Amino acid sequence: MKAATIALVVRYEGDEPSLVETFSDDREIALLEAAVSKGENPINAIYEHREKAKEEEEEFGNYVEELLSQPFLRPDVQEHGIQWLRSKIRIDQYHKTELEAAKTIADFAFRMYREDREMMDFSLAGPSTVIRVKVFVVNEITVLGSESQAA
Repeated sequence: MKAATIALVVRYEGDEPSLVETFSDDREIALLEAAVSKGENPINAIYEHREKAKEEEEEFGNYVEELLSQPFLRPDVQEHGIQWLRSKIRIDQYHKTELEAAKTIADFAFRMYREDREMMDFSLAGPSTVIRVKVFVVNEITVLGSESQAA
């Protein structure tokens, strides 16, 4: 049976919770937990991590593209570059599908949380998968320089 975790970041606007962000990547959830335990802004910590990873990936992608544009490239190097590009496309498609599935599950889990706000760490089970849902309530969220506060 497969197991996965989804983290919901929630803030309150008055008495009503609102879903700020959803995370399904284990590394991002670990960053979220660490930031919350240190009293840091969990959203910015993850966005900074994503930005750094994106920059590194783009840098490597540019390197591969530049390499493939060389006129006298050895066939084995060219084949490795093409395989990398194909893998990247498949991985990007997988991530897109995974994000869509996580959003659907998160929406359902958030509805459950709104009905019973004591549910901070619970599981959703399907025929072949168990999804652990962790809810993180944050009073103040600053996202990329803009501040919002819950009452």
